[in-house]
Amino acid sequence: MTAARQALACFALLLIRQAAVAGQEVPPAGAAVPFHPASPTSLLAFSLIVITVVAAFAWGTFVATRRESGDRAAQRATVRFLVALGVWLGLFSGFVGTGLVETRPLPFVPITLVAVNGVALAYAVSSHGARLARHLPLAALVGFQAFRLPLELVLHAWAAQGTIPVSMTWSGSNLDIVTGIAAVVLAPFANRTAVAWVANVIGLVLLANVARVAMLSSPVPFGWPVEPKLLLVAHLPYAYIAPVCVAGALAGHVILTRRLLGAR
Repeated sequence: MTAARQALACFALLLIRQAAVAGQEVPPAGAAVPFHPASPTSLLAFSLIVITVVAAFAWGTFVATRRESGDRAAQRATVRFLVALGVWLGLFSGFVGTGLVETRPLPFVPITLVAVNGVALAYAVSSHGARLARHLPLAALVGFQAFRLPLELVLHAWAAQGTIPVSMTWSGSNLDIVTGIAAVVLAPFANRTAVAWVANVIGLVLLANVARVAMLSSPVPFGWPVEPKLLLVAHLPYAYIAPVCVAGALAGHVILTRRLLGAR
């Protein structure tokens, strides 16, 4: 598992470094859509959440593959997963770095959201997703979504700092904190299929609502008249909320659904 740990550690260090730099940024003068950077403390908290989500998938890959094929296969599968994820996040970062999402929200905000969720769905319905569905405990699959509780706390802090609109918090139209709380409360009882279904449906419904609110809070012609506009996907490391947190939550729900349906 040494190579996998090294890969995860490199990703963590890179993300924390990005967060430290972003926390010291000054909003550029004359930007088409103003963006107010978040505090370094909240960025560090966000980075730790992103790292935790990545680590959870890496752990799940290792555990599920070890139960199916042994330790050596599990190590190789975990390294391959982290390398593939690194390549995907590298491509995503390069796309964000072009500035297209910021300068042309339409069509690039919808394209970004469709792309990251499409990748998540492809992963979740693949043989890799099936392996996680077959071999991970129900409590782990339900409890995974608990990361959405601290994430919502970070979003609430960002709204108070003027980084995102209030619509993206529980004070507005985003009630996803309920998913995180439900995951924490229901995970110990998730061996009961009905409980796991309840947690899964709550999370899926609220995740769909998050996507709706995020789109309407963005600087698109049909969006809500909120200020500031939602621009997280146009700036690193904030943009990782899409391919790691949102897409990770979606993949987790699809994998849990496959488990509840018999890991098909």
